[in-house]
Amino acid sequence: MEEELETDPQRLAMEQVIGVLTPLRQHRQASAERAQRLAQQALEAMQVQLQETREVLSQERVNQRERRQVLSEVNLNKTMPLNDLDRWHEKEHRMLDRLAYIRQDVERQKLGIDDQRQRITEAMAAAKAAQRAVEKLACLAEAVNEQS
Repeated sequence: MEEELETDPQRLAMEQVIGVLTPLRQHRQASAERAQRLAQQALEAMQVQLQETREVLSQERVNQRERRQVLSEVNLNKTMPLNDLDRWHEKEHRMLDRLAYIRQDVERQKLGIDDQRQRITEAMAAAKAAQRAVEKLACLAEAVNEQS
């Protein structure tokens, strides 16, 4: 009977380790879940920005088409001095450069979204691993308690 009343030092040590590890692992799990949420929010913001940039690109295409049409109508069947023609040509180049810049921005944003999706996948895996660690520790604590 005395043996039953004595506490096993290994069991006490195990309970103490579990008591120390549990809040640490729970904190790690909460941090991993928070990182996952923040990564998801960042992705959503990036997707909104991409949509806005696509709309800007679309509107810029429409605007440039209209400007070209106006320039064409104003100068149709007219003889133009070389300087005016050069200015028109320069305007056309600037408009095309602007479109190219916006298209590059769209592509850069798409790559950023792909990278962010990868970070979310990694954050999800980290959160899942942290959750498993907390669950394993809870199972261990339960097993130690059942042995008493």
